[in-house]
Amino acid sequence: MRLLLLSARPDLRTNTRLSEAAIDLGIDLELVDGVTASALLAEGELKPSGGGVECDLPDAVLARVGNWRPESLLAILEAFVASGVATPNPPAAIRVGRDHWATAVALNVAGLPVPSTLAGADPETLAAETVRHLGLPAIVKQRRSRMGVGVIRCATRDHLEAVLDSLWRVGDEIVVQRWLPGGERSLRLMVVGRAVVAAARFSAADGEWRSNSARGGAAEAHDPLPDEKRLAIAAAAALGLGHCGVDLVRGDAGPMILEINPTPGFLRLEEASGVDVARALVEHAVAI
Repeated sequence: MRLLLLSARPDLRTNTRLSEAAIDLGIDLELVDGVTASALLAEGELKPSGGGVECDLPDAVLARVGNWRPESLLAILEAFVASGVATPNPPAAIRVGRDHWATAVALNVAGLPVPSTLAGADPETLAAETVRHLGLPAIVKQRRSRMGVGVIRCATRDHLEAVLDSLWRVGDEIVVQRWLPGGERSLRLMVVGRAVVAAARFSAADGEWRSNSARGGAAEAHDPLPDEKRLAIAAAAALGLGHCGVDLVRGDAGPMILEINPTPGFLRLEEASGVDVARALVEHAVAI
């Protein structure tokens, strides 16, 4: 079994962990810098090219699509899929998972709970609709924000309008979501192959309201409740993802989905839970 690990940031520790897991499992893993590869569409055929990826196609490819050159990596992943190479997360599913609006729509269609969400462009109109439908405070998100970057809590109308106007002027696509009380504490459930393999509770750092680890959130092991597991697994299925990180917040009515990450970071999750997440991801990638 030969597994290709595709990443635009091959130096990241997450890629090292995946490589270590493959070695432990006796799997031949090749780490490829996706920036050096290409996707070629010619004479009706789509295939990977350059960067040493067009010869000896692997049995499976595990793509780590982050914020650096995501569309380039997705084009290369599409080329591998078109060439018959298996992958746990199809390109189309990754694209949906990277877009907060597309994710909210897909989850809503599946009947899963998500925060009330607005998409729009004109700052004045969107601010008025936010106050009318969502109330304040409200959360402004760049549609493809990750790790808490580009996520802003607006407590007043003038703050909201200023943020929306600034993002409008630089051309960013955004969504606005209802503020969920208790969001300073969130749950991250790692779904791999229709099962929750690890979970942790994240708590925001002092003076911070975003609970994710990239913003300094503290992590501790969490034993997920049955409804949390069911919701996380259903969310992954709704987007067509073989693995993902599902972020939840619990309210009086039960858990609600905050976000889905099709290329989840897992180092803090491993530390908190004691689960070898890297091994689970590699095992799943070669089993599909």
